[in-house]
Amino acid sequence: MAKPFEVVVEQVVEATPEETWEAVSTGLGMDGWFMGSSTVEPRLGGVVRTALPGLTMESTITTWDPPHRFANTSAEDADGRLMAFEFTIEGRAGGTTHLRLVHSGFLPDEIWADEFDALKKGDPTYVFKLAEYLKYFRGRQAVPVSVYGPPVPAAEAWPAFNAVMGVAPDVEVGAPVRFTPTGLPEIDGVIDYRSSDLLGVRTADAMYRFFVGMGIAYVGHHIFADVDPAATQAAWEAWLNGLFAEAGVA
Repeated sequence: MAKPFEVVVEQVVEATPEETWEAVSTGLGMDGWFMGSSTVEPRLGGVVRTALPGLTMESTITTWDPPHRFANTSAEDADGRLMAFEFTIEGRAGGTTHLRLVHSGFLPDEIWADEFDALKKGDPTYVFKLAEYLKYFRGRQAVPVSVYGPPVPAAEAWPAFNAVMGVAPDVEVGAPVRFTPTGLPEIDGVIDYRSSDLLGVRTADAMYRFFVGMGIAYVGHHIFADVDPAATQAAWEAWLNGLFAEAGVA
């Protein structure tokens, strides 16, 4: 059995409705802020595919009304899981746009509470990242990086992340950060998001996201530079696993 859920997130973004539409309804746009790497068939009934390590998610476009409304719904899984996303886009003064996301569907009974809690925390972070993409990186091609690390408690994961980045546990949004992950280029930017589950760093050519949740540590980056996707993914995978091996928590 499965139970229904709904999460609603609203945000004013610094972009026109047309620019916002491109961000939520095209593969180029979604790669700049959503998880994994996406492709979109631009029509009613078209398929949205999002590839993550070891997993490809598919959904069908149920509303195609550019640049006002875009919605897509997954098929129902054997355990009753179903995901539906609806974006409503309304132009506002000064070239800005009011964006409303409704994420709804069904989650299996036995994990409903944990997953619903994760979605209530996660959906606002993605909408914030969408706003950052539109403000700082709009129209640029991103190389998405998604790496799931080892099982690790949050109480041990965050000290490891904070130490390697050289930031305090209570670091504030806007604080500068500069560090070089082993085997990767230097990161020189600012903290742009902080919560109990996520630390975000924005640079001139990337949005880096460090997560701890559901018992694991993982990263979800968007790199707006000319880098090799496969090599970059492999380097971040090696870094994440190596970090916790060195810290003795994996």
